[in-house]
Amino acid sequence: MFKLKTYKNQKISEIHLVQILFYSFPLAFIVGNLIVSLNLILFIFASLFLIKRKQLKYRFNNLYWILIIFLAYFFSSTTLHFLIPELFWNSILSEVPTWKNQSDSERIYNFMNDNQPILRSFLILRFLILIFVIDTLFFNKILNLKKFFFSSLICTSFVSVDIIFQYVNWTDIFGYKREGSWNMGPFGDEWIAGTYLKNFSFFSFFYLFMNYKNKNLNNFLIFILITAHLVAGFLSGNRMPMVLFIFGYFLTFLLMKNFRLIMSSSIIVFILIFSFIVKNDPYYKNSYTSFKSFINILKIKNISENIQKENGEEKEKESEENSSNLEKDEMPKKIILLRQSGHNRVFRTAIEMWKERPVTGFGFKSFRIKCAEIIEKDRKRKETENKAQDFTCANHPHNYYLELLSEAGIIGFILITLFFLIILKDSFIYLKKHTKKINSNIILLIPIIISFFLEIWPIKSTGSFFTSWGATFFWINTGILLSFLNKKRST
Repeated sequence: MFKLKTYKNQKISEIHLVQILFYSFPLAFIVGNLIVSLNLILFIFASLFLIKRKQLKYRFNNLYWILIIFLAYFFSSTTLHFLIPELFWNSILSEVPTWKNQSDSERIYNFMNDNQPILRSFLILRFLILIFVIDTLFFNKILNLKKFFFSSLICTSFVSVDIIFQYVNWTDIFGYKREGSWNMGPFGDEWIAGTYLKNFSFFSFFYLFMNYKNKNLNNFLIFILITAHLVAGFLSGNRMPMVLFIFGYFLTFLLMKNFRLIMSSSIIVFILIFSFIVKNDPYYKNSYTSFKSFINILKIKNISENIQKENGEEKEKESEENSSNLEKDEMPKKIILLRQSGHNRVFRTAIEMWKERPVTGFGFKSFRIKCAEIIEKDRKRKETENKAQDFTCANHPHNYYLELLSEAGIIGFILITLFFLIILKDSFIYLKKHTKKINSNIILLIPIIISFFLEIWPIKSTGSFFTSWGATFFWINTGILLSFLNKKRST
């Protein structure tokens, strides 16, 4: 009898451990990248142990084959590029003696030892395992999406309050100080608060929407929650996540009729607060004025085309050479800003890198080294031209698709893009099919689809597609989404 009780308690504790690890992900993202990685590893191993021990039923989605092929290809490509130097290193090594900064040379020779690209390209496999275990645990009703949403509600509400407090007080509750238009709250010197809110906030809103029966109280709480999260996202200083945040609200507005009045009220209040702060706070005024110029791409394009038509190709070339003397003209300023902005220079570097090896790319983590060669070649070309460089270096290209093109080539790009498109297609077919019989499961699926769509939106700056912080959220969200889409599949 004692042994039987002990065995049952042991099984319960295993289930509880897996549940705690999963529901604590929103908190782990606040604590830091190391904790996210540890939580991910523990969750995967605990889940695999539970699946094996309890002989849980599982499903195999055909989409997994796309990821398996991509991972096998990417690992093979990375291995070839770094084990056979002439494929990757030869052109770079020939440039090294001319570099003034010897640390670049050291980076090249020590790169494999320090970064271990081959091993890390193999470890991307953990994300495939992650979506498999999430699907299996949801299929066996061990995980509950509402509890995950509740965890998100607690964490995003805390982050929002801390950011607003930091803006008002110039210091948050942990002692982190505000830096101009940047209020990172509990994230300290990591500029990711806006991204965090963009990722998890929709789960918070839908939890309240689903779980409060008192309609008046529910509407009031959702109004306060949405407004506070919007204001906190704005005060964080992360402008691109804020744009995507608003875009996500627009999608929610289209998909959820019952949300429209509350969201409209929240947006109106937010616009009033936004206008007041931008008008009276010089940090935000400067920040959002420059951002407005940066995103005004279509207008810049039209002006540029008009200049070309009026002046002809020769005069256009002459105007480019004299563009530095036209600072009083508003549009040339915007054109220069667009061309010479940090992200644009990183994007141009990734495109230049992709052009050299368009089919296969250069392998995992190759951007941070290959960009040094591109910068050096560009510097030589412009030694006598007295122009700003078009390229720059970074750890990654700051855009998922450019990262895939430059490091995995057209092959990897097509595989992952196909994976994205199939999931989107299946998601909207699923929603359309079940529109007339709306239930809690369908409603909970909407924020998952919105978050997935915002993550794969191509026109934005991003973290790395393969690093722990951003990739872990993406694949958790993808695993949950697939668990909905796979309901009729079993092995």
